[in-house]
Amino acid sequence: MSFTNRNNFLPLFFFTFFSLSCSTSSFSIVALNFTPELAQKTFHRNSIRLEKKAINSPNDSKALYNASKNLTMYTYGFLMDEAKKISMEDYKEGLKIYNEANSIFKRSILYIEKSIQLDYKDYFAWINNSQPSSIDFKKESSSKLYWAAASYAGAIQSSNGDPNWVVQLPKIGKLLETGLELYPEWNYGAFYTAMIPYSMIRHDASPNKIDTAKYYFNKALEASGLQDLSPYIAYAENIALYQQNKNEFTNMLYSALRIDINANPDLSLVNYINRSRANWLLDNIDEFFY
Repeated sequence: MSFTNRNNFLPLFFFTFFSLSCSTSSFSIVALNFTPELAQKTFHRNSIRLEKKAINSPNDSKALYNASKNLTMYTYGFLMDEAKKISMEDYKEGLKIYNEANSIFKRSILYIEKSIQLDYKDYFAWINNSQPSSIDFKKESSSKLYWAAASYAGAIQSSNGDPNWVVQLPKIGKLLETGLELYPEWNYGAFYTAMIPYSMIRHDASPNKIDTAKYYFNKALEASGLQDLSPYIAYAENIALYQQNKNEFTNMLYSALRIDINANPDLSLVNYINRSRANWLLDNIDEFFY
């Protein structure tokens, strides 16, 4: 896939901003280190279980939220990662996996938006820019807004340029910006980190979009206490690649690799995944620069 096409969509790292309990993170890292296939099967089985619960309880806001979050985590963590890597060698085979991922993301959107609508009856009018023009969201809704944005991001990316999905891009901004207003430090600055790529690809991006993205990068570092690899990966894959700055690209990735992934147990799993991604990006660096 060409450099130009890659930057039309939210990059893969969007997945990496989720939060998990310490015990789940520890177990997942062990599984990923020694039995990656088992880890994938475990995530998949859990996704199926939670989705069945959501289908059987269509008016249970929590069940719908859990199903959407888990499906999004599984699809980004395994299918999208696999599709991206395979596409570099076999585009048609990669496209098959992208299509599978897109189908899952579509379901994830249905579940998370129904969950939010059960909490706020005017949600669909709000997200589609109908009346009312605003909703008084509660702070605890931040996580749902984030995962709704993540689901939309996955659907857009996995659609590989389908106009019907690309036009949904402003919804991601609306969800992220609302969550950022509600709870900017949520999940160690996940909203700040997500705004790095969005600032670069939004339909109404300003001429100083790079400065805006760098602002969110610095805010993300501050919110995470310099313990999260995600902002560095986000910077490398968006700002450095956009500017074709190879030195800055490698510096950001090496800065990420110097972080102790176990320093913050809440971030250990996401840091493990990002460490693997940073190494993969460095190993394939010639694919990203002219």
